[in-house]
Amino acid sequence: MLGCVKFINFEKCYPSRLKRFFKADYNYRTYDEFVPNVKNQIIGNLPPEIINLFGGKNKAEKIKLFQKALANTALYLRQCYKTFKENNIIQKNFHDLDIDDLKLFEKDASSVLNNHLKFIVPKGIKANIEYVGKGCWKNVFKLSFYDHGEKIMHDKAFQVFHSISCPIKSLKNSQGVYAESNFWTYLKNITGHKLDKTQFTRHFISDMKNGYSITEFADDNIQKTTSPLDIDNLFKIFYTDITNDPINGKLYDIGGCLKMPGFIKDKVVLKYFKKLMHRTPGKDLETFIKNLKQKVQNPKLPHRNKIQKALELFELEQNKNNQII
Repeated sequence: MLGCVKFINFEKCYPSRLKRFFKADYNYRTYDEFVPNVKNQIIGNLPPEIINLFGGKNKAEKIKLFQKALANTALYLRQCYKTFKENNIIQKNFHDLDIDDLKLFEKDASSVLNNHLKFIVPKGIKANIEYVGKGCWKNVFKLSFYDHGEKIMHDKAFQVFHSISCPIKSLKNSQGVYAESNFWTYLKNITGHKLDKTQFTRHFISDMKNGYSITEFADDNIQKTTSPLDIDNLFKIFYTDITNDPINGKLYDIGGCLKMPGFIKDKVVLKYFKKLMHRTPGKDLETFIKNLKQKVQNPKLPHRNKIQKALELFELEQNKNNQII
């Protein structure tokens, strides 16, 4: 007699850590399926000047409380935007308000954040929120912190998304808080640094559950772009949002970045491709290529096939640009 086969309830497996998943790749079309099911939906951390305010054994707890204060403030700002629009108080953005009403709104927003921070930060620390502008997917505010009237750090861009999930299905892989959080993490990983000297502002934290992110504020005092990233040729990434002009040479809106043909996913292949691309054309490049080609002749060389792949991709790139190696 056959035994009774019990029904097995298969459950989907979701990433335990988004950071590792986001560092590996981007442009996922399934963000809505896995991000809301991950326990910790925060990528990155608070600016170091904020973290330095917390000492003692409760540091980790205070960081979480501070993040919660930002989340509640983002909720307030998002609800204000929706309510003002629904009641025709504004048509496009908060700049539709009279100057006095805008100042009152900014004062109220600052009070909301400061009330949440009252028992978290040292006495005398105050936050100030000023409205900057609106994009298709979010409002941007200038976030400042003062210690008894003196600024404690460079201003930050507090970006509050209109919706947690991107409302347009065809754009979910490149727009909205999920896609942008993914791309910030991916970009910092493949470049290997914090982006300060590039054309991108430094990213600190993204909260995908509450729909906000914080980056460096692109004012006149931001660190200048001295090492721009050639994301088109080097990383095969196409920035589609051509209407988003840099501010003081910086970009903090990275929605709309898509993979181009020839995108390199493998880390080792990309590592050697970057080395080849960064070499100065001429004898230095020729010598480096010659040495790599000699090395890949050894069948026991670690990552031999991947180094060979990088060489092939580089040669294709050079031929495309009509350059002679």
